[in-house]
Amino acid sequence: MKLKHLADDAVSQIQQAVSAPLTQQETAEISKIIADTLARVVSQTSKQHTAAAVICCGPEADIAHKIAEEADRAQQALIANLVAMR
Repeated sequence: MKLKHLADDAVSQIQQAVSAPLTQQETAEISKIIADTLARVVSQTSKQHTAAAVICCGPEADIAHKIAEEADRAQQALIANLVAMR
């Protein structure tokens, strides 16, 4: 699922929760905040998973490095997605 779609869904939920309708600018700002937060969470989670893979793989460090490289590629794709949202 694209990050923008997740952020837009969250903004829709926020709009339903507040009593006054949000302006277009407020909606855009909230969507950006949510997208940035999601990116940080994914980045932190990716780093934690990479560290866990390295610890678990021990002697198979090559496998751990391949997993880390794949996680880095996924993170770069996420960052590119965020840049495209702006």
